[in-house]
Amino acid sequence: MEQLRDVSEALSYLKDGEIVTSNGTDRFIMKNDRIYYYDNGTRFSLSEKDFLQLYRLNRFFLYEESVEIDETKDEAYYRYYRK
Repeated sequence: MEQLRDVSEALSYLKDGEIVTSNGTDRFIMKNDRIYYYDNGTRFSLSEKDFLQLYRLNRFFLYEESVEIDETKDEAYYRYYRK
């Protein structure tokens, strides 16, 4: 994950439609001029002003969603068994 300089850069990425995280599991997303926070079943929205004030000391990273496929499980699932 790419670390961002500060909260202002995080806000800039959010405005560009990117997803930002502070710890790798939570997500900040911007929709309709509101910043939505998602983490482990928790969800709330913030204004830009509140986001800048509350998270000014946090470190942020660009969120990269990676899809990992376990080939052994995939092979076992699709294997044809003759009986």
